[in-house]
Amino acid sequence: MTLSEDDGARLTIRRPVGRGRELRQLVAGVRDAGSGRIGLLHLRGPRAIGKSSLVELLRAEVCGEADVLVTTCKSQEDFAAAKGLFGAAQVGTLLSGRDEYARLYAMNDLVVQRTTDDRPLVLVLDDAHRCDRATARWLGVLSRRIPEPRVYVVLVYPCAERLVAEAMFADLSGALDTTTIDLGPFSEADLTDLVERECGFTPGRELVLAGLASGAGLPQVALAWAGKLAAQGGTPDVEAEATAWHLAWLEDQPEEMRRYVTALAVVGSAEPASAAALAEIPSAAAEANRTELTTVDALTADGRFRSAALRERLLDALDQDELCSLRTRAARLLTDEGRPQEEVSELVMLLPALTEVWMFCTLRGAARHGTLSPELAVRYLRRVLDTVPGHIETRLELATHLVEFDLSAATDVYAELLADVTDPVVRASVAAQLGGVAQRAGRGPEAFRPLAGYLAEERANGGLAAIDPELRAQIEAVALVNGFGSSTTVAEAMSLARTIIAPEGRAEGGRLLAQQLARAEMLRGDSLPTALAYLRSALPAAGGSRASWDVFPAVALHFCGARAEAMTLANEVVVAMERSGDIPARKLALAMRAGLAYEAGELVDAERDARAVLAIDPHDEDFAALTVLASVLVRRGDTDQTGQLMDRMRSPRDPVEHGWAMNAKAHWLWNRGDADGALEMLRKCGREFDAMGVRNPVLVPWWLDGASVAMRLGRSGEAAEFAARGADAALRWDTAAARGYALLARGLSTGHVETLEQSVAELAEAGARLHEATALRALGTALMHGQHEKEARKHLRAAMDMAVRCGATRAADRAHELLTAAGGRLSAAHTSPKDALTSGELRVAELAAKGLTNREIAERLYVTVRTVESHLSNAYRKLGAQTRAELAVQL
Repeated sequence: MTLSEDDGARLTIRRPVGRGRELRQLVAGVRDAGSGRIGLLHLRGPRAIGKSSLVELLRAEVCGEADVLVTTCKSQEDFAAAKGLFGAAQVGTLLSGRDEYARLYAMNDLVVQRTTDDRPLVLVLDDAHRCDRATARWLGVLSRRIPEPRVYVVLVYPCAERLVAEAMFADLSGALDTTTIDLGPFSEADLTDLVERECGFTPGRELVLAGLASGAGLPQVALAWAGKLAAQGGTPDVEAEATAWHLAWLEDQPEEMRRYVTALAVVGSAEPASAAALAEIPSAAAEANRTELTTVDALTADGRFRSAALRERLLDALDQDELCSLRTRAARLLTDEGRPQEEVSELVMLLPALTEVWMFCTLRGAARHGTLSPELAVRYLRRVLDTVPGHIETRLELATHLVEFDLSAATDVYAELLADVTDPVVRASVAAQLGGVAQRAGRGPEAFRPLAGYLAEERANGGLAAIDPELRAQIEAVALVNGFGSSTTVAEAMSLARTIIAPEGRAEGGRLLAQQLARAEMLRGDSLPTALAYLRSALPAAGGSRASWDVFPAVALHFCGARAEAMTLANEVVVAMERSGDIPARKLALAMRAGLAYEAGELVDAERDARAVLAIDPHDEDFAALTVLASVLVRRGDTDQTGQLMDRMRSPRDPVEHGWAMNAKAHWLWNRGDADGALEMLRKCGREFDAMGVRNPVLVPWWLDGASVAMRLGRSGEAAEFAARGADAALRWDTAAARGYALLARGLSTGHVETLEQSVAELAEAGARLHEATALRALGTALMHGQHEKEARKHLRAAMDMAVRCGATRAADRAHELLTAAGGRLSAAHTSPKDALTSGELRVAELAAKGLTNREIAERLYVTVRTVESHLSNAYRKLGAQTRAELAVQL
């Protein structure tokens, strides 16, 4: 490669720099020869590293003190190199008519004639490895036959030809004091000197290192880089310069080298044997070529291309058919060598078409290897399926890898497989996978109908009996989970549940199925004993591990009346999911616990968990968490925030979430003064529950709220209708909550004091504190209407305290208004549970929370122990605490 006029416009000289040490060594050898000590120098280095340029520097340096004869060896004709040095005519005349030995001595005489006492002769053979044998033999004779010859011989050749050159000049090397210079790339100091001299400034180290890294320290690339740097005043594209230089350098190399480097570009492997086989050259030659390519920095030390651009340019130069043929051959070679399938697959993926079976096997084998990323494995498998789209095993492998990063795409593949697979065992496995993946992808309702269809088909043809019972239970369980995930499929899921036979034992699949059958019975609300029977076989073993699926029995336990047991299980699931690191499972568990806390009237706890879910991933709007948070805020009268939350709600995960959302919206409409809108929203909730087949009275007691709203509007007839609806359902679902809700609805519609007193008792037993506060308020109102103000004030004060403990500010305010109307003397409604305490109760509670005993508290406050016990009992009741530790938390 040579510099253009533009490239070197500002260069002061057109020759390499940075060879001072090597030049001094050469000059010293010449001067030793002038003293009568004949010397030999081997000057070697990669092609185009600047060997010939260094010889020119030597010629210029010693022109006043020595004669320098230079020739480039090309021909194998006898004495061809000698003729290049001394002139063909002169040597031809000298050798004419002489025998072999006479010729050698005549050549010695020619050298003697050209030397003087003060002016030695320098003989330079460039490309010395191509020297003819006669000249090489003569130089050996010269070193032994001329006394004190003032001659310095310089042999110039590439590193790759070292063995050839050393063998050819073995006699000469053995007779003389021999020196070797291995010419390498420019150093950092060399390039710095070049820029200082040619550009007029001292470059920063980063600039120099960038030039070295991209230009590989090659002299001609460095010159071009410095020239452009001087001309442009900025940093040129050194990588492009190096690539262009390497391409030009390769054009001057032997065919064998060009074949090797092309093969290396195709194979892309650091293993020289592979490229050698593809290039059809001996391994020794390949190793030599690799060494030279490494020396000129075309390759890294481990044999890979230093520049991707160079490799691309080499491949672009090939005809597409030739490139395809080479890649196919290379892939076969690597396969035969036992190279990893991942390495072979890189070549196979570049082929325009997969035409042979081994190509498919290679891609599938690589995809199965654990070192590949799932994304790359999917690319390989899709390439196979482009050619054989119906291949079941490959599609199964594709779905397995998609699960790791694209659940939605995996769902599509499994759904297609369920329709196409005929093997009953494989099909059952696909069905189970489809159910689980679709649920995680949020596409459960889409997967439900194919799964339900599959189960119906297998049931009709007797295939269910042939499926492993555990696997069958898993399929039925995930089918129900997905069916319950949308209001559009809940009714069908309920129908499917009726066809499923309850599993026996406590195997994992059977336990999961029992959970969903309990869930179906809970939604249906027909038989509490049946639901509880399912739950007992669905619950995890005491002390055993907890899984994300255990949220389902926790919810079912709550609505089956076992609220304390449900919250215990919910807490265990949350802890287990936090330890597992499974973020979606943790969100599900926290959202479930938030809902149960809201249902129990623990609005502070419900808000905490709901906000925690939303904080995990602000971009993922969890429907359950949004619904619970909206329900909490609407109970506090925060209309604006509630409206914003409802705008963010998208798709519920199950009917309960759906009902909670509609109930929260009804309360929001009521708070805004739209009573008719609130009543219509509650009716809509009832219609949609009916369409889904959800008739459990305690899930979302829309009918109870409907009775309350209707009475507030003075529509006693409508209120009675709502109450009758709940009464019928409560007879079937005989829990304390169901009975309490039904009694409350009837009491609201009739104002009957005894009915309301019964509802308070039932709701207190159920632990339904929000509704208990409503019942207390309704009881107080009924007593007021009956002119029993004193009794009314007692229940209204209790209603307010209960609402405050729940955190239901709006209900507390309503109770406070009624209490004031009944003649109660109380300031504003309390804003926190702590405010419900009298000053005496608060002082006692604070000291008890600090760990003081009752007697110590009595002594501190100068009251009796009995007074302390009374105040402490009231504080426990108002704050909902049972121990001093819980008291401290509440305070």
